[in-house]
Amino acid sequence: MLDLARHWAHAYGDRPALVDVDGHRQLSYWDVNQEADTWATLLGDRGVRPGDRVSLLAWNDVRSVTLFLGCLKVGAALVPHNLRLSPPELERQIRDLHPRLVVKGPGAPSSNLPVSEVISLGDAARSVEGPPLGSIPDWERPSLVLFTGGSTGVPKGALLSLRALLFNAWGTVQSWGLGPEDATVLTYPLFHTGGWNVLTLPLLATGGRVYVAQRLDPSALLGALKAWPITVLSAVPAVLGDLVQLPDFPSSTFPKLRWVKSGGGMSPPFVIEAFRQRNVPFYQGYGLTEAGPNLFYSTPEDLDHPFTVGRPALWSILTLRDERGEDCEEGELWVSGPLLFSGYTGDLDGEPPPDPVRGWPTGDILRRDPDGFYYFVGRRKLMYKSGGENVYPSEVELALESHPAIVEAAVVGVPDAKWGEAGIAFYRASHPVSPEEIRTHLRSRLAHFKVPREFIQVPEIPRTPTGKKDYLRLAQNARGGTP
Repeated sequence: MLDLARHWAHAYGDRPALVDVDGHRQLSYWDVNQEADTWATLLGDRGVRPGDRVSLLAWNDVRSVTLFLGCLKVGAALVPHNLRLSPPELERQIRDLHPRLVVKGPGAPSSNLPVSEVISLGDAARSVEGPPLGSIPDWERPSLVLFTGGSTGVPKGALLSLRALLFNAWGTVQSWGLGPEDATVLTYPLFHTGGWNVLTLPLLATGGRVYVAQRLDPSALLGALKAWPITVLSAVPAVLGDLVQLPDFPSSTFPKLRWVKSGGGMSPPFVIEAFRQRNVPFYQGYGLTEAGPNLFYSTPEDLDHPFTVGRPALWSILTLRDERGEDCEEGELWVSGPLLFSGYTGDLDGEPPPDPVRGWPTGDILRRDPDGFYYFVGRRKLMYKSGGENVYPSEVELALESHPAIVEAAVVGVPDAKWGEAGIAFYRASHPVSPEEIRTHLRSRLAHFKVPREFIQVPEIPRTPTGKKDYLRLAQNARGGTP
């Protein structure tokens, strides 16, 4: 039987695996396996069997990781839910998933949940230890159900098998050069693919260390980078942007930090430059909940291409296809290979299961240059046509964010009597800047049809519960002038 926690315990023993920042405790790999065994016993006692689902309502917590490993021991799938959702949204998700039980952590909603049994994350510590139930591993049985970002629609529950999780971890370790001396601090929530699959599971697979805090604001993150032996860091652009704008950032040094990677979107030039001035290599990332998400890798030799997402990582089989389905240099990204997901819960939207051989269409447009570097162009669902020409908001946003006053931007297409559609740009600025100055800046970098019709300064760019730009809300409010 494949038991990840037990295998890692025998491989890495007393090495530190998880650091509970809030509880001021450190778990070795032996400790992690022991706690996972306790969870497996508790789950078995509560009737959890292979193929069942266990819903999790918790902010980041090391016990969520050991609960997941306990679920693996009994063959169940863990379903972390987004606590930023409203109670009706959470209740609907749980009702649709039919979990065997719900596990709640501190600060989780206390509303009535549509399940017969709810237990606490603290229950495992009080349970009687015993031999885990055990399960013959099924490589294709879902082990995690993670919801997509929902920036262009309703979040969908992606079924991630043990096969997909392990191949993503293996490919990340090999392609990103991770090793047992590496450590990270968790910046993504554990209800997001980034929380599990960007660095947590890959680092545990190689004997590394993960620091876990329930909440981590930019000041706390900066303190962590200076105080803890963090060697690798990944975070969303908004977090990295807030971090480098802290007054203490320019005087800070990070002697152990080997690299930083932007995930969930492209970071603007001022973020890249801020880390370069600290002698820290900075890479852009790209991925999807359904496909890894670590599809690309970069090396120090790639730093002369600051906006590439890199080259295909190990086990990441990628093709670009045009509207006729033929290979091309700029087109929709199709993913195939062993790190692909198995489908959606409830077959939402009636989509067929992904084909690991023919591939799965991501809905994202990428470009490949002659040297094999890939660049993110935009999401097909967000593309709009202005004067018959395709416009991808991400390209316009990157040009906007190259202006020294603009911290963050989001662009949506709206109906236009003359051009069919035109862009509306929402932006957050560090100091006043006029729309005409922004327009002049863009005209020197973009074709005229890509320059938005209107520029609206806002205090914040609205976000989805997973932290991505909320394009649906922006589009709905574009006519009103504020998001």
